[in-house]
Amino acid sequence: MSMPTTDLECDKCGFQGGSGVLHGDFRYVDGECEIPLDRTLGWCADCQEFVPIEQFDDIEEVAAEIERVLYEMSIIEKKWLPVSLFSNRRKQRLARLEQLAGLTKRLALIERRKGHEKCLSCGSVNVSRFDGDYSEIDSFKYSQKIIHTGYLHPGCGGEILATLCPMRFSIIFEPKCYSVNGDRIEGQA
Repeated sequence: MSMPTTDLECDKCGFQGGSGVLHGDFRYVDGECEIPLDRTLGWCADCQEFVPIEQFDDIEEVAAEIERVLYEMSIIEKKWLPVSLFSNRRKQRLARLEQLAGLTKRLALIERRKGHEKCLSCGSVNVSRFDGDYSEIDSFKYSQKIIHTGYLHPGCGGEILATLCPMRFSIIFEPKCYSVNGDRIEGQA
C-alpha cells in the first residue's frame, strides 16, 4: 500500500520538509521485549528540520488496554475446559502475559519520559511538537490546495504552508530500534 505525505514549506524563506519522516517501523527494545514507539511530527532545533519525535500522549489508552488484557485473562481462567484444551488455554495465557508485560513497560516508559521527548533522528531533547493543522488535506484525492497551518517556522517566523505531495511511495521499512531512553540502537532488527 502506498502512503500519502504532506509537503510543508515556509512562505517566507522557502524551507521545505514533510510528514513522510513519520513513516516507518519504529520500536523500543528493552531486553527481549519490543515496545511500539509512538511518534509525532516535530521541529528539532539541532537538526533544523521537521523530524519524528517521541510522543507520550497515550497513557489513558495504555492503562485501558492493560485493564482489557487483565479482564480477558480472568475470563480465560474461569472457563471450564476439557483436558485436551488445557494446552490451548496455556498458549492464550502466555500470549496475554507477554502482551501485558509490553503494555506495563510502555506505561512505565510514558510515566518516566513524558516531558523529555527526543528527536528520533539525532537524539536531541531540543525539540518542539508541530502544532500546525493540515487536517483539511484529503490524502485520497489529489489537489494543489494550499493549507495555512498556523505554525511559524522557528527562527524565521514565516508560516508553514501544507500541500499534498503529488507522489505516493510504497516502501518496505527496516525497523528503527531505540533504547527506552530514546537513543538509537544501530544494527538491531
